[in-house]
Amino acid sequence: MLIGGGVMSATLGTYLQELEPQWNIEMVERLDKVAEESSNGWNNAGTGHSALAEMNYTPEKDDGSIDISKAVEINESFQISR
Repeated sequence: MLIGGGVMSATLGTYLQELEPQWNIEMVERLDKVAEESSNGWNNAGTGHSALAEMNYTPEKDDGSIDISKAVEINESFQISR
């Protein structure tokens, strides 16, 4: 069970489903919408914004390799903003 419908639960759920496709994964959120607490842009705890866990920043290329250029760019920007 994943507690909270933010970016980190969504990322972890995606990883777990890839690693263990037979597992049943449930996500619960106490608010009316997902990603409205720490993942919300106006109330941000910084979770996930260093590009260390977001798969959308590391797409798989046609040859099976992983393109990390966007993740590196995002991480560098995150480090500067700190």
